Formats: sequence, structure tokens, C-alpha cells
Amino acid sequence: MVYKFQFRKIYKCTSKCFSLQSVTHRILLTGGPGFGKSSIIEELERMEYAVFHEIAREIIRHEIEINGTALPWIDVHAFSEQVIQGRIRQHAEGYSKTSFYDRGLPDIAGFLLKDKKSIPEELMQLCVSHSYDKRIFITPPWEAIFHRDEQRKEDFAAAIRVHKALEYLYTDLGYELIPVPMGSVKWRAEFILKELGMM
Repeated sequence: MVYKFQFRKIYKCTSKCFSLQSVTHRILLTGGPGFGKSSIIEELERMEYAVFHEIAREIIRHEIEINGTALPWIDVHAFSEQVIQGRIRQHAEGYSKTSFYDRGLPDIAGFLLKDKKSIPEELMQLCVSHSYDKRIFITPPWEAIFHRDEQRKEDFAAAIRVHKALEYLYTDLGYELIPVPMGSVKWRAEFILKELGMM
């Protein structure tokens, strides 16, 4: 049975929007696979900002190397458990600094929702307790840059379904979604920084 979201009236994201007075800022980028999110994170890293890369791709790469089964197209729940632990660790490592995240804990629930899989109550509680800054950035569908690879098996239609699931989920958790317009990778990174008042 697919988990029914009813968090909007009960839970609110407690992270504040960016301000120079606040110490910890966890700035999240989300969106469907292949829409340019990770390239933006890499550009921010080149600009010497602290970033956390997409841990799911690292897990997939490792599982393929060892012929493992904790892969989203084989055992999505085993895969999700590894991603959960990795993202909890990344969340903790972002304490007392400003960091940019390539996906967060709610993305795990978003991928399950896309596949009409059950979402454990414990995962939703983690999504609430491990919050990010209230304004998050989402990369919209962009077919011109979309491509599949060994770690990314979704086709463009499936990537759009992921995008819609993430839009629904993050909105339901009380976040404000800021779409990142199409443009060069550098321009998109600068757009985010300008939105945050960081340049």
C-alpha cells in the first residue's frame, strides 16, 4: 500500500532561509535525474563552496563493481537503506557551516513514491527531523541535456515522474521550491547564489 502523505498541517520545515547571522545552512538541490543538478553542485564546488555529492550514484557504482543487489532496479528497499544512512551522515557533517546538498533524505521517499512503493513511516519521520533550509532549488525537466548512463537507468518519461513526485513531497513537507531556469552550468550556479544573497 502506498504511503499517504498528510504532513502539511502537522509538520513544518524548521530551517530558516539563508542569512549571514545563522551558522548552519543546508542548501538543497533536488529534481529528476539528468536535469543538471549534479553539474551545478560540481560548479559550486569549483567555486570553493562546501558541497555534498549524490551518494546514491556512489552506492550504485560500488554495487555494480561487486556484483551486489542493493540497486534501485533490483532491490529498491536495500538500496534505499544504504542511501538513508549515507544522507544521515551527510546531514550531520553539514553542522556549523554552509553546505550545498545534491539531494536530501526526502528524495528517497520521492523515488519510492514515483514507483508506487510503500514509504516507511520511519523514513518520513527522518525527513522531518533532518531538515534543510526552507528554500530549496529544483531543476526542472530539460530533455536537451538528459542522458542515461550505467547508474541512471530511467528514461526521460520516468525522470519526469520523479520530478513530479519530488515536487509533491517537498511541498507537502513545507518547503518552498525555487525552480532553477535553464542556462549554462555556471549561470545556473550563479542564479542560486544570487537567490541566496551570496553574490
